[in-house]
Amino acid sequence: MKAKLHEYQKNNYIMSKTKSIVLLATMGILLLACKKETTETVVTQTGNDTTVVTTTTSTAIRSDVDLKLDEAKAKLDSAQVKLKEAVAKGDKKAEEAAKKTADEAEAAWDKLKSDVKEGADKTKDALNEAKENTKEKYNNALEKAKAK
Repeated sequence: MKAKLHEYQKNNYIMSKTKSIVLLATMGILLLACKKETTETVVTQTGNDTTVVTTTTSTAIRSDVDLKLDEAKAKLDSAQVKLKEAVAKGDKKAEEAAKKTADEAEAAWDKLKSDVKEGADKTKDALNEAKENTKEKYNNALEKAKAK
């Protein structure tokens, strides 16, 4: 009896974990696919003629990660431009400060890219684990149904 209860609890835990992972992955996909769409219709009448102009504007909603990546890249680009300007002027003190800022910006950019890749890899691994757990549960249910 205890073995069956333990197996039942283990199966419930795996299923709840699998459902959570699948839900998070689905939400992530939906967030990435979101778009903001605006439709504007203008009706103009000139005498007996009527003109209808419909304009639809669609923009993708950017995620927080996209915004952080863009911001880090902009800081890196700006620091590199300032470094080139300092070198061109021949100002060693400004060049040193710009070089330090450029190095820090590049390090931040590389760390952010690395963190994003690591998060994507973890998500991929979690989805693969959820897939395997789901497949295992399906096969167990199928075998139980065949046994009856």
